[in-house]
Amino acid sequence: MINEVMYDLPGADNANNKSREWIEVYNPDGSDVLIDASKWRIYDGSANRTINDQVDFSIPTGAYVILAGDKDTFLTDYPNFGEVVYDTGITSLNNTGANLKILDQDGNTVDSVIYSSSQGGTGDGNSLQKKGGTWTGVAPTPGATNEPAVASSSISITSSNGNPSTQTAVTPETKSKIAEEPKIKTQISAKNIVFVDIPLSFQATVFGYSKEKLFYGKYFWNFGDGDSKEMPVVDNQQFTHTYFYPGDYVVALEYYINSYSNIPDASDKIIIKVVSADIAISAVGNEKDFFVELTNNTNYDADISYWILKSGAKNFTFPKNTIVSSQKKMTLSSNLTYFSITDKDTLKLMTSQGKTVFDYGASAIVPVVAVSTKTVVQSKSKISVSQDQINSGTVKPLPENLTLPASNGKIPVENLAASASANDVIKNNPIRSYIWGLVFIIFVGASAGAVYFIRQKKIGLKKGDDFTILDG
Repeated sequence: MINEVMYDLPGADNANNKSREWIEVYNPDGSDVLIDASKWRIYDGSANRTINDQVDFSIPTGAYVILAGDKDTFLTDYPNFGEVVYDTGITSLNNTGANLKILDQDGNTVDSVIYSSSQGGTGDGNSLQKKGGTWTGVAPTPGATNEPAVASSSISITSSNGNPSTQTAVTPETKSKIAEEPKIKTQISAKNIVFVDIPLSFQATVFGYSKEKLFYGKYFWNFGDGDSKEMPVVDNQQFTHTYFYPGDYVVALEYYINSYSNIPDASDKIIIKVVSADIAISAVGNEKDFFVELTNNTNYDADISYWILKSGAKNFTFPKNTIVSSQKKMTLSSNLTYFSITDKDTLKLMTSQGKTVFDYGASAIVPVVAVSTKTVVQSKSKISVSQDQINSGTVKPLPENLTLPASNGKIPVENLAASASANDVIKNNPIRSYIWGLVFIIFVGASAGAVYFIRQKKIGLKKGDDFTILDG
């Protein structure tokens, strides 16, 4: 349910072109709610907004989540905030009023709120919260219970078909009781999308009964790929884990106050999506302007911070926060990389760990798929020869029994010209040269043997020197 809205802040609603607005969502249910962030949406009065940089996450029972226009800006405004906050596409909540909705994976309205500036929170530092069955402007309480507790009431809900209906809201006394019940909580910090063979950083935080951070006890991690890790709780301790195959992996975390206990005191889980690092060097320049073009062929934004372009002894390292958008290109100038045309054949894209993601020199060689009288097919191009060209003699057909030379099944793309004829192919065939050489040797040997035989025969009939006998 939508529990609190900060739609009109004192001064500007933006800071450094980043939104300062936010919506608080509360889970009053008796069980955790799993959110598919790739499908759930927040309607902010103008458009459906996404929950950024998340795949799946859960909102525990009695917990609050902040959906911020910009996470970093929110944490700057509320530096002591210890709950969960996510980035969204919210850019500007209307300062006069709007209809807010939470939409599930099927587009159904989970909750909706119609607010108005007449209710309060108009640039005076207050947020709009539920109070006494109505929405009222009071001091913001992100991640905490609205005060004072409100009475049971009915609220208007707009269903997915657009028809309004009235439903009884959860009694605030119950909500307050659930929210104030002390409990230990854990939180996993990690990116939800990672490439195969790229180490992913993990960090856990545990909060005590008074929301204070705890630095004792132990964690048990299960990474969902058959690997696990047990470790003591240490302040801000980070570590990495590497996934070797694509897929969705459930990462589960358990916290134990007593390191010798077998019963966890708190737990958390997230889903990590692992995808293949399909980032290619898609093009390079010439000797006058040797640019390097990268293409992200995946369906996700790619963080290539500290990746390396390498050619021989030359290296170019991408700076921190280098992002290539999904299905987009990035072009690097030689003024930055200092590469030249001589680096073309040995140019590689590598991860920060030195693993080769794309070898441009190797990609310039493509396998031959088929050769016929009409087409020569490569992996990414096809050279077509019409029957009219063959009949006119412009292009000569290849023999049906022609076998190409063995060269690991590859030929340089630049050597496969569109005007190549059958004679050109045969003329450069080393097997053909070998056969003709063998025939020549056999012919010479046979001729020499015949001459010797004739000589011996004539010697038996006549006397004389070799020249006389041969002339006779």
